Amino acid sequence: MKILLVDDDPINRTILQRLLGKEGHPVVTASNGVEGVERFIEHQPDMVLMDIRMPKMNGYEAAMEIKRLSRSRFTPIIFLTAVTDEEGLVQCIEAGGDDFLTKPFNRPILQAKISAMERISRLHARLREQKEELEQHQERIHQELEIGNHLFAHIVKVGNLLDAPCLNHWTSPMSLFNGDLLVASYNPVGGLNILLGDFTGHGLSAAVGAMPVSDIFYEMTAQGFSIGDMVEAMNAKLLAIMPTRMFLAACLIEVDPRQKSLNIWNGGLPDVLITDNTCRIIHRVPSNHMPLGVTQLTREDRKVEILEMRSDFRVFLHSDGVTEATNRDGAMFGSDRLESHFSGAQAPETLFSAILDDLKRFRGDAKQTDDISLLEIVCAQAGEEARGVDARRQRATITPSPWEASFTFSALTLKAVDPLPTILNMVMTLQAPAGHRERLYTILAELFSNALDHGLLRLDTRTKKTPEGFIRYYAQREERLAALEKGSIRIQLSHTPLPSAPNDARAPGGEIRILMEDSGPGFDIAHIHSHLVGNTGHGGRGIALMRSLCKELTYQGCGNRAIAVYHWTQ
Repeated sequence: MKILLVDDDPINRTILQRLLGKEGHPVVTASNGVEGVERFIEHQPDMVLMDIRMPKMNGYEAAMEIKRLSRSRFTPIIFLTAVTDEEGLVQCIEAGGDDFLTKPFNRPILQAKISAMERISRLHARLREQKEELEQHQERIHQELEIGNHLFAHIVKVGNLLDAPCLNHWTSPMSLFNGDLLVASYNPVGGLNILLGDFTGHGLSAAVGAMPVSDIFYEMTAQGFSIGDMVEAMNAKLLAIMPTRMFLAACLIEVDPRQKSLNIWNGGLPDVLITDNTCRIIHRVPSNHMPLGVTQLTREDRKVEILEMRSDFRVFLHSDGVTEATNRDGAMFGSDRLESHFSGAQAPETLFSAILDDLKRFRGDAKQTDDISLLEIVCAQAGEEARGVDARRQRATITPSPWEASFTFSALTLKAVDPLPTILNMVMTLQAPAGHRERLYTILAELFSNALDHGLLRLDTRTKKTPEGFIRYYAQREERLAALEKGSIRIQLSHTPLPSAPNDARAPGGEIRILMEDSGPGFDIAHIHSHLVGNTGHGGRGIALMRSLCKELTYQGCGNRAIAVYHWTQ
């Protein structure tokens, strides 16, 4: 080790220089504190032997300056002193000394102390190297996390319609990555699909599953699949890619202003709370299903709860991070405190903000222990679309060309799958008339619903006139569909390009002809009174709605054969 020897006594300097030299240590000498600091700066020694009483600057002052100059590098200082009292030795340590050596010098003790300081120096050097490696590693991790967060945000959030007028929401991730997933998107008929999910754990490991789940959510919503279909697809994906200990507690909701219904599937999240204009809880939807990613789903696991949607309804859902949020004393916010806000004392339009303000006050500056998500759905605004949504729905239009397709679905198939999304996406792939997807879906959905619900299942629309009847209607639908043994629905589609204008080589659009035929007993179209104006009920609008969208709508046979003609333009 290169050693700096600072002592104003030339005899001591000579003795120590010889002793150290015999042990192979290069020695740099200084005769006072000021010179010692200068020599330290110039030679950067590995160790300093420092006398205490010296002119110009004593050893204590020189030691403190050398320690300041050393910064992160460990340079041991051994004081050379005749002081043996406790106060003097304490002062040596306080000045930055690491050890002391009493005069007269003992060679074995001197070498032992130098060897000890050498070992400590090597440990400090190794620790410094490890610290630098750790800092570099942390910087790389930070950069990778930033890239991951950027990708995560663009994959999960692009197309997310949480800015829809009917939604109020607040999320607070525990770390950079959010283990809670909150996404929303419009389906082809103007309904709004919403997913709130809470993955096992926190941070990046919990957020990894959000990407495939959100991808399935957006794609299947755009294609018009039901939330029951989404549940099955998400569950299969999570079982395929996630570890067994990772699962997703989730709630999916479809807000359907056209049918005036709320379709809710809750698997593992706290109760969904529904209030009316009194701000009291009038309905709650508990978790009736297992979280996603735990086991294979049965038909029963796909079932959703269908509720009549009134304009004064407000729907609240949250992750367990709300009720399990703790304050500085370790107390939890709890369900009782949350539900105390639904006592009727709060105005409906301020209820969400009141809950959120109370939660923030309760938590204060306490450390967050879980991801937190809170969402309100204002049903009165459910039919209003977010700005810019039309642009996000557009698809490129290909040159109109003739085609036709035909499908026949047996009772067994109808019990197992909903064929509408597949048919619509086939039409979109073949022709993709930009801006017409919603109208085509509405026409197909109404025709198919009439054929299945009324033609094969013999359900009466008038049942839906009351809230109790509305729920009973869909309960009967589930029961009769499960018991359906025979019957079929035939769908035939064809497309013909419209003729071009003179001197215009570009086809302006096309005509899509849809034939929907069921094997049921049919009905007398003359006795069907369907109207849109002033119709605020849950039925009696389907045929009038299709007539408003189609160029032609005719019924043949006994009423079980419908032909709709739709014109689309560029």
